[in-house]
Amino acid sequence: MNREKVYEVLKLISDAYPNFDFDQSKIDTWARLLKNQNPAVIMNNAERYVLENKFPPALSDLIVKPNEAHNTNFLKTIVEWERDAVGRNPGS
Repeated sequence: MNREKVYEVLKLISDAYPNFDFDQSKIDTWARLLKNQNPAVIMNNAERYVLENKFPPALSDLIVKPNEAHNTNFLKTIVEWERDAVGRNPGS
């Protein structure tokens, strides 16, 4: 995301939450922290957030978080399941 897109998101948040202020420093910080995020997704998340919440969002409320399934070691899980299943009778 660039600074212009970050400004648009912060403007939306400011319009929805009158006590939410932002300045150039906040734009710069959010742009740095959101640089790898998709601007359309962030704006969509911001719009949905302001419709559902009474307090302004933090950055963590708007970003796309990695899917936990991608962080799971499936092979390790399968090996553990097989180890736990060995010698057990069905229904016990």
